[in-house]
Amino acid sequence: MKEKLVPLKDHRFKCQLCGECCRNRWVPLTLGDIFRIKNVKPIDDFLLIWNEKKLVIERREWDNGCIFLKDNLCEINKIKPLICVLYPVALSEVPVLKNDTPYYLKNGKKIYLYIDKSCKGIGKGKKFDIEKILDLCETILQESKETCWRN
Repeated sequence: MKEKLVPLKDHRFKCQLCGECCRNRWVPLTLGDIFRIKNVKPIDDFLLIWNEKKLVIERREWDNGCIFLKDNLCEINKIKPLICVLYPVALSEVPVLKNDTPYYLKNGKKIYLYIDKSCKGIGKGKKFDIEKILDLCETILQESKETCWRN
């Protein structure tokens, strides 16, 4: 599934349990994600260092799916990586298009939010809770900052 990002506006979402978001993607991990997941699975079983600089979840060879995807459900749903919790919303610190409208975190930081229109759950269910998304984005950015590789 190829992402089709558009600015987040007044969209609705309800997960359709298709599992497509868990295939053909490198899922970036924060140190917080790793510490949460290592309590249920040894680090060597799920952690991959990609491109010598990113920590990502290992993928299955036979279908390129996340190793935690089973019968289109996440085996670690309660502790899944924060980026997975955010999906189908995507976070960017820079605008994709010139006229994209920013959102502001409580700390004043400007961010841009997009949705993946290729997700089958877009247009169904409830409207996104923007405050909840902004809180999650703040956590993701903080944990990502703490995870940065040092040279």
